[in-house]
Amino acid sequence: MNQNPATVLICPGQGAQRAGGVTDLAESFDDLPEAGQSTFRLASEIVGCDLWQLGLSARQADEAALRQPSLLQPFLVAWAVAEYAAIAQRIGPLSVVTGHSSGMNSALVLSGAVDLEAALEFAWQCGRNMDRDCQERPGGLLALVGAGRSAAETIAAQTGASLANHNAPDQTVLGGAHDALARATTIAPEFGGQPVQLRVAGAFHTSAFERSDALNRGLIDALPIANGFTPIIGNHSGQIVKSAEQLREELRSQYVRAVEWQSVLNTLYELGVRRYLTLGPGNVMAGLVRRYGKTLPQRIEIRRTSQLRS
Repeated sequence: MNQNPATVLICPGQGAQRAGGVTDLAESFDDLPEAGQSTFRLASEIVGCDLWQLGLSARQADEAALRQPSLLQPFLVAWAVAEYAAIAQRIGPLSVVTGHSSGMNSALVLSGAVDLEAALEFAWQCGRNMDRDCQERPGGLLALVGAGRSAAETIAAQTGASLANHNAPDQTVLGGAHDALARATTIAPEFGGQPVQLRVAGAFHTSAFERSDALNRGLIDALPIANGFTPIIGNHSGQIVKSAEQLREELRSQYVRAVEWQSVLNTLYELGVRRYLTLGPGNVMAGLVRRYGKTLPQRIEIRRTSQLRS
């Protein structure tokens, strides 16, 4: 790929994983390129468990364990770096990168802003702080397929939930305590929304994570960020992030404010991006971009990077 904004690499966040889904990356650990193997070894050493085996397991207990931010966030970084290593020569140098929610941790590495070990350590330590919020303020995320922002905000106001993601013109996500999401599930069809419970450990992007947000600010301030890196499109407002301070500001309050993914996609399109490559497990990111693409005057190309690995 030439140095232009025609192609973007998109890194998924929490909720994209599924039990046993690491086989989407490779059938076995030995099938991974050496760069991928070393990435998973390093991530596993940092968190203190074998992340590859955890991602390989279809056991319910292991799937629940992997949902913990302290394990899932480093796991997603390892996945993104391993997958990118397998297709990097096919797409050439990157010109713009983004990540959805915790996918921003993967974008830190792929953009060259933060080296792999520092990003894995950061994801793990932030995740450990967030684990406690998941335990002490239990909740979750509820996708409203077919419901726009206005409908989602009305449902949130009536149920005590909060808007957590504005993903596409007709797909939003609410976050909140389990009882609030149960109420939202009941009334969502009245507003044209099909409720879908997401595979996450907590009410991310809501006030439930105020405690860990305060603790994580110290980790963000200490994060070693390179002087120059490939531009990143931020979740805060779809802003273009080019400096260390802009990147720190993007990471601050990341999990107590909504992900403005619609704004991210708008910025990419305005930059001339017409080719969207999605990393990671499953088809979640590609599906969101596809929903967005249906509203555009010009056709865009959407491909999972797994299609480039043959």
